[in-house]
Amino acid sequence: MARQYGIEEAMKMTTCKNVMSILLLAVGMLAGSVQAAPDADALLKGMRDMTVSQGNRDVMGNIRKGRLKVPFSISARGETLAFQYKQEEAWKRFDVRIREKNVDLLLVEGGKAQVMAPANYARKIAGTDVCYEDLSMRFLYWKGGKIVENTADSRIKGRDCYIVEVANPQPGTGQFAWVRMWVDKENGTAWQIDGYGADGKLRKRFTITSVQKLSDGTWFFKQMKLEVRNPRNPDRTQALNYLEMDDLPDRR
Repeated sequence: MARQYGIEEAMKMTTCKNVMSILLLAVGMLAGSVQAAPDADALLKGMRDMTVSQGNRDVMGNIRKGRLKVPFSISARGETLAFQYKQEEAWKRFDVRIREKNVDLLLVEGGKAQVMAPANYARKIAGTDVCYEDLSMRFLYWKGGKIVENTADSRIKGRDCYIVEVANPQPGTGQFAWVRMWVDKENGTAWQIDGYGADGKLRKRFTITSVQKLSDGTWFFKQMKLEVRNPRNPDRTQALNYLEMDDLPDRR
């Protein structure tokens, strides 16, 4: 049985080898330490590589918005992540096909997969504020990122982080013009991700709030908070959603 920890408790444990984040199955399941002064693209590549190298593992959970709970699952199969979620009484599916320079989002209906139109990236899932682009974390595949140096806000939950900024290479495609990520200097975990619109205003914030540990020493996120910011006043949150994972089975 996996045990749940708050962030502060987990990070105090000296036996922690890595802290895993998803979607990170889509923000990247990370292992080992991040080397000193890496470049931004190397940090993102590490997240992408670990997403694939985790091998086959199925995870279950819920997307929660208020009293609404939407069951979902993620299945990792090589370079494809299959997402399923329950809408009313039917299960819907879309795939994230991981490629060297990008990802393809595919809608799967009747056993057939079709490449998703970019206009649908921001389509909300089953009455929540979580969309396809949020789950796929497309921005991990953007190139030309940079590390912001000497910032006063480089600590998250008491952890020293690199702040990585990367611009959308296809302006106008998807929700975000650019994103900012706080990546733990010790273990490479992305504790917080902020997505900004073309107007420079914060649109969404993703934050890991708790993690869980398996018997093999592996760590996964247990809960991630997604804040939708008010477009008129981005300092205010207008909607809260949570990704909450079931206990993960140990590998045998």
